[in-house]
Amino acid sequence: MSLSQFAVKKPTTVIIFTVILVLLGVYSVTKLPMDLYPNMEIPYMVVSSSYPGATPEEVEEKLTRPLEGSLSSVSGLKNISSTSTSGASIIILELEQGSDLSEAANQMRDRIDLIRNYLPDEATSPIIIQMDPSMLPVMTIALESETESASTIYSIAEDIIVPRLEQVDGVASVSVSGGSELEVKVEVAKDRLDAYGLTMTQVIQMIAAQNGNVSAGEVHQDDIAYSVTLSGDMTSLEDIRNTTVTYLTTTPTREGADLVPVLLGDIADVYIDYKDRSNFAYVNGQPSILLSVQKQSSKNSLDTAENVMASFEQIRREIPSDISMNVVYDSTEYITKSVDNVSQTAITGAVLAIIVILLFLKSGRSTLIIGISIPVSILITFVCMYFTGQTLNMMTLAGLSLGVGMLVDNSIVILENIYSYRQRGAKPTVAAVLGSKEMSSAITSSTLTTICVFLPMLMYGSQLGLISEVLSGLAFTVVFSLASSLLVALTLVPTLSSKYLVASVRPAKEGASLSWYKKAIRWTLHHKTLVIGIILVLFVLAIAAIPRIGFVYMPTQEETSVSVNVEMRKGTTLDAAEDTALRFFDDSMELLSGIKNTSISSGSSM
Repeated sequence: MSLSQFAVKKPTTVIIFTVILVLLGVYSVTKLPMDLYPNMEIPYMVVSSSYPGATPEEVEEKLTRPLEGSLSSVSGLKNISSTSTSGASIIILELEQGSDLSEAANQMRDRIDLIRNYLPDEATSPIIIQMDPSMLPVMTIALESETESASTIYSIAEDIIVPRLEQVDGVASVSVSGGSELEVKVEVAKDRLDAYGLTMTQVIQMIAAQNGNVSAGEVHQDDIAYSVTLSGDMTSLEDIRNTTVTYLTTTPTREGADLVPVLLGDIADVYIDYKDRSNFAYVNGQPSILLSVQKQSSKNSLDTAENVMASFEQIRREIPSDISMNVVYDSTEYITKSVDNVSQTAITGAVLAIIVILLFLKSGRSTLIIGISIPVSILITFVCMYFTGQTLNMMTLAGLSLGVGMLVDNSIVILENIYSYRQRGAKPTVAAVLGSKEMSSAITSSTLTTICVFLPMLMYGSQLGLISEVLSGLAFTVVFSLASSLLVALTLVPTLSSKYLVASVRPAKEGASLSWYKKAIRWTLHHKTLVIGIILVLFVLAIAAIPRIGFVYMPTQEETSVSVNVEMRKGTTLDAAEDTALRFFDDSMELLSGIKNTSISSGSSM
């Protein structure tokens, strides 16, 4: 018994099964995460470490080379490159496509641990970073106030706002740029150091040794042991000034020589001042503090942005009322707009397909059957996407738009053949069985042929590299939608045609369009050489047009925001970079119009 014959004989079973799939599809589409692009595993890892005060040559010799030598044995390593600058080392590792990045990261940690003791003590522990599109901020928040000082806003951001935002579901980290931070500065006079025979290293070591808690053992009472800790944390400027840095021996007397402590205040000026700036931030031309929110790689951008916005109300209750929190950049706005545009394109395509079917079949019931098969096939596709971990993004929705035009083909072929049997006098049930059975092998082979076009994207993903990461979602969606349309055409269409939406039969008559088509076919068969020649000329012209069309990795898209990156020459001071950025901002504002928000921030590139 064929699948179509079973569907016609068991219509209630088919309808119930279809309703279940439709309900699952509705549930799936509400739960499918939405993003601009699919989750991609880019086979690049970065190992960064800092070596304060070291020259590029020292960083290269003592930090970069040992790390490179240790990391060169990581499994699946394709290429390794490094950059050594003053006080910093960056190593970029390119792995083979398809490598297990988590396993590679674990191997890298093991290799670094083996040589950790051979690295300079002043160097920070190397940090392993996986290159991920989700590292880009999903939201930028500006903190502004007309009454609070820059240092106060910065302290509130670091102590209150950032910890609250990092507790939000989906947020990986929040970075702060701009503002001014207060610190305790110790300015040591060189002549005083020389007078007391001290070095800067000795002074630093003495301060560090006396700033901390010290264990003083245990006190036992009634079978209970109490740990005793002496608190030595410095809590005021006087505590720092009174730090002993060395001892002087007085002139010996009969009673002996005395040791006189030399305090930090004797050789240095200790005061509170603003910390030297390492970055700057402006919003709409005014100094500000920017918070860049990064989401976790496994989380959805829209959900993360919604959770962050929902946390604003609680945060505003914990900070002064005159500090405003304004979102100056939200990547999810563009994601929502892009996904909505693709969704509307798919819906428009489905509506136009139904209109065309109505014009050609001239049957309301037949058109209704096709109209039902389209959303059912799409909802079944959503079920497949949900259970295979796909997301609603530009690629999967583009695949769905592409599939909408093809998924009606199977249903139209089956319905047209059933209608043909009805015109020849067959009863609805008999026509549904014979019409479906006769065309089942044809539409199955046709669907599988189309599916085979997209299978190489899935089968040879490791050879295609990053292209596979981008297009795999599109291929999956097309395959799912075509398979769903085949299932609907072989089950639901015969069931509806035989039991529920039996189309009325009108005598077959040749219309003007069919007569024109016969004449065109007859002319083509009588002019084979000319037709083949025209086809060959068009083929050659198409091949010649390829270089003029050109190739791009991704198409140009209309965005509501523009990002401009300016790289200064190495060694440029922060003040010079800030002056350049502000002059660029002023010139841009004179030329551009319709600007809603602008933000300027500094940073360093690898």
